[in-house]
This record gives sequence, structure tokens and C-alpha cells, in this order.
Amino acid sequence: MSLPPLTRTKLLGVLITSLALLVFEIALTRIFSVVLWYHFAFLAISLALFGLGAGGLLLHFFPERFPREGVDAQMARFALLFALSMPGAFVLILGVPFVYRVSLPAFVSLSLIYLFAATPFVLGGVVLGLALSRYSARIGAVYGMDLLGAGLGCALAVPLLNLVSGPGAMFATGAVAAVAAVFFAAGVPRAPMRRSVAVAAALFVLLGIHEATGLFRIDFAKDELESEILYERWNAMARISVTEKGTVNWATSEAYRGPKPETLWLKIDAEAGTPIVRFDGDFDSVRAIQYDVTALAYTLRKGARTAVIGPGGGRDVLTALSFGHGPVTGVEINPAIVAAVRDRFGEYAGGLYDRPDVRIVSAEGRSFLRRSEERYDIIQASLIDTWAATSAGAYVLSENNLYTREAFVDFLGRLSPEGILTMSRWFFKGRPIETLRLTGTALAALGEMGEEDPAAHVVVIKRSTWDWAYRVGEFRDGVGTLLVKRSPWVPGEVEHLRRLAEELRFDVVYAPGLAGHPDFERLARVGPERMADGYPVDIRPSTDDRPFFFFTLRPADALRRLFGGGGDGIEQGVVQNNVRAVFVLVGLLVIVVALTGAFLAAPALVRRGESFPRSRESALFLVYFLALGLGYLLVEIPLVQRFILFLGHPVHALSVVLLAMLVGSGAGSFLSARLPARAFPSVIALVVVAVAGSAFLLPRLFVAAIGAPFPARVFLTIAALAPPAVLMGMPFPAGIRALGGARSGMVPWVWGVNGAASVSASALATLLAIAFGYTRVLLLGAAVYAVALATLIAIRRVAAPEERGSPAP
Repeated sequence: MSLPPLTRTKLLGVLITSLALLVFEIALTRIFSVVLWYHFAFLAISLALFGLGAGGLLLHFFPERFPREGVDAQMARFALLFALSMPGAFVLILGVPFVYRVSLPAFVSLSLIYLFAATPFVLGGVVLGLALSRYSARIGAVYGMDLLGAGLGCALAVPLLNLVSGPGAMFATGAVAAVAAVFFAAGVPRAPMRRSVAVAAALFVLLGIHEATGLFRIDFAKDELESEILYERWNAMARISVTEKGTVNWATSEAYRGPKPETLWLKIDAEAGTPIVRFDGDFDSVRAIQYDVTALAYTLRKGARTAVIGPGGGRDVLTALSFGHGPVTGVEINPAIVAAVRDRFGEYAGGLYDRPDVRIVSAEGRSFLRRSEERYDIIQASLIDTWAATSAGAYVLSENNLYTREAFVDFLGRLSPEGILTMSRWFFKGRPIETLRLTGTALAALGEMGEEDPAAHVVVIKRSTWDWAYRVGEFRDGVGTLLVKRSPWVPGEVEHLRRLAEELRFDVVYAPGLAGHPDFERLARVGPERMADGYPVDIRPSTDDRPFFFFTLRPADALRRLFGGGGDGIEQGVVQNNVRAVFVLVGLLVIVVALTGAFLAAPALVRRGESFPRSRESALFLVYFLALGLGYLLVEIPLVQRFILFLGHPVHALSVVLLAMLVGSGAGSFLSARLPARAFPSVIALVVVAVAGSAFLLPRLFVAAIGAPFPARVFLTIAALAPPAVLMGMPFPAGIRALGGARSGMVPWVWGVNGAASVSASALATLLAIAFGYTRVLLLGAAVYAVALATLIAIRRVAAPEERGSPAP
């Protein structure tokens, strides 16, 4: 029998399958961030790309199981299995209690979670691999629908996750995938069609039941059973839950002997959180918060116009009001947190977010301040880190644009002439890594602003312990508060802070004219760059190009530690999550590089499966598709992250950038069929130029247009990314067409190699960004596309006309 024709219904099935894969991948990051830890959410893209590649290899090794004449029934069957596997994998993952420590049970639990989560991607990979390999003659249309579906999936994932819970998204995505099975079954007997419709209906019913009852709610998260959850809400950024916690304060003075206010604990992805303080309108009842080390700036001013970045449960807003300051503007990135404090716990919090002297804005703090025309007397940011993977964090670790040199310039630029920027971070046992890096970043910003003596603008004061003290030997972690003035500190202000610190039993770490901590004294004397040279961990000032403030473990040190080398002084506080995150990423890179090598070698070494000429030209084709897989992700990942600040929200960056990239690449795939083979070297050369140019031109776009209205910034983003995206979508289908004839058996193999290379690129791009910054990662992406260009030229030179099934791309 001949191959069934490629119909519009099959193309719609490809689009919906790809859409479901992307939505499932993004939803899985949310699940992993809650059940495991935020840095394990990075596994989602690894699983997705590995699964797609594995699906391609299955087609290569077992062609007898996938006869060409039965492709319609095969795609319908595997699409239905794919639909069932997504909610099934989630239910199985819920049954695996994750153990977060180095042990055999931890290895077993993580292996089971990986196996369960990988299964849907393998099944989805088989569906797409069947379409791409069986209809390679129309690869432009098939691959274009694949990319278009992925782009639409990125656009739909965010509203879906804002509409339903993380578990609900698993059932919704399964139901959507079952619709793809319906389209694939249109050309086969009725039974597959009926089954597909029944599965879609059943999954929609289960979605409704869960959303109404919480039937599949996550109860075991981060190595412990959750209990006493008073409130839960999911959105694309995090799962918000509220539990009873008694009294919570960051670092209240030991000199305070009065009562501490009752609080509830609002948790983000089952771990990091923020207190909601019970408030009845009487500021005397919350007097304890005035004795916290994070509140020092409020003692230096009266009636200050205040901006609080990341107010969370409202504690810092309440502190400012208790000192008589106002109006207070709170800029909270997650609207679900604002809704919890304002609505569900509004009475408990005393209507804090509805007061006439309080304005709460749902936005990214720095982006909001850059566009604001207001001047503030005090800008505060206390202990802002969520340990949660946003949807944009599907590809990376939890970088933060609030702690960069450019951010400090923005903040200081929004202060009044005598204004104060106050930021608080953990003051860790042994080495105060975070507070030291924060101070160095402030000094670098002041130097960039032209201040002759940056150290004269800085004061650092700490409480040696915080209220949930974590004892390790003789050390106790504390909280350090950095106070930065637009103008130099005058002796009277320094003396006021010294006497206040003595009265409250705080320690002056650094202040102009006072003796303090030796590391901070040296930092002020030699500057942040020289201080970082030779320091046991990376304390260089963070920048917008390299915004990984929390990751002070150098990747090279992580690699040495991973293989048993030394590395003292890498501790990063209470639970060392950020050190572990780098270890996870380095370990993952080692694993995926090995898997990529296996994907490359297996079909050549194992003499079974679909046949093809084993020649130099075949090897060059492998290098070509390997470079395309590496290059695309090395470009896409830093672009998503660089647009977070410009678009004002990580969710906006994910939606707009990936939509522009994937839809643009899909359009390029469709257009590739109209270009002659001789045009493709020029196409890839244009990709190299466009990517390299974007590394230097995009920062200028951000500076020039950051103040534009949001719709205008979305338009500029699409306009900037669509042209190179169209070009980047052309080389892959052109290469698949060139494999026609004698090398058509390589199509499933190169599909797998391309996916495996993308896995390696996702881990590699993040590690390189941590070490060197996004600009160099983009330039590396351009270099990898240059390798693809050189390989294409080599293919054209070595291929004899009689050996080619069709012209080289």
C-alpha cells in the first residue's frame, strides 16, 4: 500500500500535538517547582527534548513496528496514549515522596519521577517523528505546523495556568491532546475516533471535578507532608498557599521585650514565603516590627514618600506606615499574592492594601520604577527571593534583575536628593557572601554614576541572628541591611545609626569613619572587582547581562566538587539551595552530553533499523543537524531572559518572545520550500549576522524604549525577533529535504540528534550565562550557526550528484 496523503486534518493534529507538548512542558515546571525545588523545574525542558529525540530513535530502530501505509492509525494511537499519559504521569509522580538528600532512596525517587515525566514526551515524540519522517517530502508544512503549534502553546500556557491549577493543567492538556488524536483518526475506521472523543470528554470531566474538589491536590512537597493549608491558589508564576505560623519576624532586636504580632505564613511553591501580619488598625499592636534591622531607614526620615519592592504579605508596607511615612507604593510581581492579602485575608491584615495611603501595583519592581516619574524618599527591598521557578524559568535558574549594577542605578535615580535605598539580605555564617556581593554591586553602581568616593554613600548594619535562628557550630545566620544614599552620609547620620545599632544590639558592619567587618573594609578600600579576585566564591557585581546574584558558586568549582575535588567556602546560608541548583545543572549537563553522544553513535554502531549510506556525507549531515539544535536553543534561551526587564514580567517574556520565535520559525519553515537549494548558505549567513547583531543592539533598544506603553513594547519585541526567527526556521526543513532518496532512513535519527543537542544547549546556555553573561551566549549561538554554515558548504562540496537523492540544502 502507498503512503496515505497528508491532509489538513493531519496537519491540525500535528499542530495540536505540538501545542499540547509545550503546554505540558511549561505546566510541568510549575509541578516540579512545588513538588521538588525550583531548580529541578529545569528538568522539564530536558525531559521534553530528550523525549522527542527518543521518539525519533524508536522509529529508527523499529521500522517494522511502524509501516508507512499504517501511519494514520499509528499517529492516532500514539496521540491517544500521549493524551492519557500526561494526567497519568502526574498522578504517578504524586505517589513518589521525593527525598532531598544524597541517598539511595533519593536516587530511586528521582529516577521514578524522571521516568514517569519522560513518558508523555516520548509518546509525543513518536507522533511528531512519524509526521516528520513519513511526510518528509512536505517537511516545510509539517515542521511549520509543529513550530506554529509550539508557539501557540507558549501563548496559551500562561492564561491556562492562570485559569486552572497546576494539576488541572495536566488534565486540560491531556484533553487537548486527545483532540489531536481525533484529527489523526479521521482517516481510519471509526473505533479510534470514538475512543479519542471519549478520552477527551473524560479528561474534561476529571478537570472539572478536580477544580471543584481538589481531588488531585499536592500534599507532599519538598520532602515533607504539607498540613494546615488555609488557602491555595495557582497561577503561571507560582502556587500560593497560606498556613498558620504563629509569629514571624525577620530580625527583631533582642532589646525588644514586648509582644510580637500574630502572623500567617504565605508560602510560594511550598517553601519561600512572606508573613501576613494581623493588624487591627492600631499601630501599637504591631510595634515589634519597628525594632527589626530591615526598618532602620525609617528612623532617619519623617513623612517619607516610600516605595516597597516585593511587599508580599505587606509587612514592609505596614512598617513604613507605623513610622508615619507615606504615601506607600508597593510593587508586587505576583498578582495572586496581592489577591490573597487583599481579598481572602483582607480582614486579617486590617485592609492594608485598600488603605488610601497605600497603592499596590502588580508589576516587576524595577521595570515599574524605570517608567515611573515619581521620586521617593525611601525605596525598600527586603529579602526578595522566592525559590520558585516561574514559567519563564522553564529554561533557566532563578536569576533576578533586582540585584544588578544597572538596577542600583535605576533605584538611585528614582530617589530624592537625600533619599535612601535600603536592601536586606542574609548575613551568612562564616562568610557574608550575599551581603558582601550586594554591597559590592552598590559600590559599582555608584562608581558608574560618577561618584568619586562610593564608599561614603554606604552603610551596612546587621543583626547576628534572625528570629528563626539556624545554628551550625558557633555560627548563627543573620540579616544584613544595606543603606545607600544619593548623597554621602554626614557624620550626624552615621552617629545616629551607630547609637541606634548599639541600643538595639545590632552590629555596624561598615560605615564611613567606623571600624567594621574586615571583608567590608577591604571591599570599600580596593573596590568590588579587585575584592572578587581570589575570593573563594564569585562575588563580582551582578549585571543585567549576568543577573545571577544568588549563584556565587562558579560552574568550574561545581564541576570539581561534582567529581570529588575541593571547594571550601561555598556555603550559601540556611539550606544552600542555590549551591545545589548549580550542582543539579552541572550534573544535568554531564548527563545530557553523554546522552547526546549516545544519540549520535547508536544508529551507526547498532546495525539494525532503517538503512542509509554510511559515508562522510552522512556524518556531515549529523553535524549539521547537531549544530542547528545547539544553535537554536543557545539563541532562544538568552533572548527570553533578556526581554524580562523590557516587557516588565517573566510571564510576558515567555509568552511574547517564544511566540515570536516559534511562530516566526514556523513561517520560515513554510517559506523554505519556495527557496532554491543554493539560497540556504546565504540564509544561514544572515542568521549568524542577525544573532551576533542582536547581542549588541538589543540593550540599546531596551534603553530607548523601556518607557513606552506595554503594547508598543510587545510590538517592538515581535518586530525585533520575527525576522531572525523566520530565517532560523528554514535550515532544518531544507536539511530534511536533502536527506530524501538514499538517506531518507536518516530522518528519524537526525530528528533525535537535533532534540538531544537542544537538551545539551539548554543546560550549557544557562551555565555559560552564569559564568560569562547572555551576550557571550548569544555570540556562541551565532558561532554554532556558523559551524552549520561551514558544514553545509562541506556537504555541497563532497556530495557527488549521483549520490544525492535531492540537491543539498
